[in-house]
Amino acid sequence: MKSTFKLLTNHKGLTALSFMFIIAMAISSVASSLTLAPLTDSLVTHDVNALIHWLLLTIMFWVITLSLNYVNSLLQAQIVRKVANELRMKIAEGLNGISIPDYQKVDHNEYVSWLTNDVNLIETNGLQTMFDLIGSSAVLILSAGALFFYHYSLALVTILLAAVTMVVPNLFGKFMERETTRISKANSRLLAQIEDTIAGFSVFFSHNIGSALTKRIAMASDEQGAQQVTYTRRTGLIELLMGLLSVFAQMATTALTSFLVLGGYFSIGVISSSGQISGIVFSNLSKVISDIFKIQSVSAILKKDIKPDRSIDTTTPQVGDFDTALTLDHLSYGYTTDKSVIKDLSYRFEKGGKYAIVGKSGVGKSTLINLISGRINDYGGSIKIDDQELQSLSTPSLNSKIELVEQKSYIFNESVEENITLGVQKAKSLLNSAVSFLGIDKFTTTETLLSEHGQNLSGGQRQKLALARALTFDKPILIIDEVTAGIDAESAQQIEDTLLADKDRTVIMITHTLTDKTRSQLTDVVEL
Repeated sequence: MKSTFKLLTNHKGLTALSFMFIIAMAISSVASSLTLAPLTDSLVTHDVNALIHWLLLTIMFWVITLSLNYVNSLLQAQIVRKVANELRMKIAEGLNGISIPDYQKVDHNEYVSWLTNDVNLIETNGLQTMFDLIGSSAVLILSAGALFFYHYSLALVTILLAAVTMVVPNLFGKFMERETTRISKANSRLLAQIEDTIAGFSVFFSHNIGSALTKRIAMASDEQGAQQVTYTRRTGLIELLMGLLSVFAQMATTALTSFLVLGGYFSIGVISSSGQISGIVFSNLSKVISDIFKIQSVSAILKKDIKPDRSIDTTTPQVGDFDTALTLDHLSYGYTTDKSVIKDLSYRFEKGGKYAIVGKSGVGKSTLINLISGRINDYGGSIKIDDQELQSLSTPSLNSKIELVEQKSYIFNESVEENITLGVQKAKSLLNSAVSFLGIDKFTTTETLLSEHGQNLSGGQRQKLALARALTFDKPILIIDEVTAGIDAESAQQIEDTLLADKDRTVIMITHTLTDKTRSQLTDVVEL
């Protein structure tokens, strides 16, 4: 509960205002119950004027309660919105602070689930439930005070029964936490399975087995649904027990009130108020218990954190300096301990040099550029940039020096300009130059909104966007992994000619189609 309440501390003013509304609603709600006693007495005595007076007063209290509830619901929605945004920003900042190898240790669907399912659970079972808990608690306290006003024994019995009922949740706290963790994992699995299936739509379609896609989604949905049913069954039994305890306690309070009326301690009308108030007490007590369970269940989610192997400073601006060379010294790497993909490789890529890495499929070309760019960092030997070991460089520093354009660069569901600049303010001339040079303006505009991760573009067009992104960020070392493979031969040669003509940029490219013209412009060809 402390962890959930802590989420509200950044919005103390709004939270305090919401709590004031909650207390005002509780006072108005209990007051409407207190009017039932004189209202009932006026019925017994046939006093029409008193009946109308107390009836109007009751209606007034209900109008006040409902109006306050409407205003407070809007206020709480704003608070929940702000906190949810902060949670998602915190997760995003955590991702921003880890390296690619750290990121790849967790399935990306887990991160997606944190940002969606888990934050939604915190919103409903944490934040909103916390507000409900405060409201129910306020009503409980004021209701107990109202019963004390009638007779101290009513308040004492109610408090005693409430205390007994409140002990039960503590017995099931850990159980509820485990159940919520289990359902959270089930939601993550469902998200991963559906995304995996939908992403393979074309595979099912081309093999005329659309029914298999339906079956996979149905099976994933049923598995998650089964987990949800189990969760409801187990937690429902606890709520049933709480409900039975609440009914027993309410009946006990009503019985005591009846005996006090028979003893002449107060009028018969008090039975109406007392019954209403005791009902409020124990129904709200059930809510308090249920709310405590929900808030406790959220604590497991709030404990989740993104923990990098080493912290990354993303606040200090990085300058992409590169002065002499990128050197490999007895570099070795293997995906398994018994087989090396890169073995005892030594080489020196000079500043401003132009290099092609060639070799048969599977010899380690892509692995090599992933090592050089820091995508893989558990290598043997040495990789140095200007005599500084790559592993000792901060990730932002390394990323400011090297631009890697992969075979299948990611395209966002945003405009062409946003895909190239990634939302970073760039000189319009630099953007237009890259767009014009690559011929992007011949098939689209910078304002065009892309969808389905660029599926409305050809493979070559998507690669041109990726190259434009690289040129716009203008880093000193450019590594290209077969990105001109999907572009027509004439355009590909033109792109290669221009990249290789830039005397200041160090270019390292993987290619299977090394033309004579390109070869003549290279500093060297590295054959693996």
